[in-house]
Amino acid sequence: MEIAESTALSVWFSTATPCPETAARQWQVSPHLPRRLECGVSFDVVLADRQLIEAAYWLLARYEQPLGPAVRFTSLLSAAVLVPSGTVESWSRLMAASQWPSRLPRPTCLGKGHTLVVPAPAPLSATGVAQWLVPPDDEQAIGGAPLLTSPAPLARCLAEALTLYATAERTPLRRAATVVKSALPSFRRP
Repeated sequence: MEIAESTALSVWFSTATPCPETAARQWQVSPHLPRRLECGVSFDVVLADRQLIEAAYWLLARYEQPLGPAVRFTSLLSAAVLVPSGTVESWSRLMAASQWPSRLPRPTCLGKGHTLVVPAPAPLSATGVAQWLVPPDDEQAIGGAPLLTSPAPLARCLAEALTLYATAERTPLRRAATVVKSALPSFRRP
């Protein structure tokens, strides 16, 4: 079953391109083409580990928070969440408030000067560089723009997902391996 892209969604996507009219016309002719969109125009992007974003989205849904579009990259272990434009200015503060462990890389927010490849809203196949984790939803669109994930709850849920993920990684076998490794002397090559 083919899902048609709404005109409003196509216009919203095209605003994040250098030439909106050309992009919109091209997508009408080839609606299944992926889109290369500029960040900082219609949205900013939060990048993080794919499992972390999937867990954060599970938590957001559990807490009944709105879920905006998110993309997972098939050749990478990362995913991107579309957040409101301007989030890049407050992201560091939000991550600091979420008490992210300093020893781990923080999810990054990208704005102007960066681009993102997203699949068409209804791609021909599930293969490609990127796949929708959560596609844009026309039914929740406000003024033609899809609802985007709110950055504050996203930051909190990413931090919570990290603690859940870290707890799952600390199985008895992993703890034993860590203890053994720490007890062994380290050998350095000359």
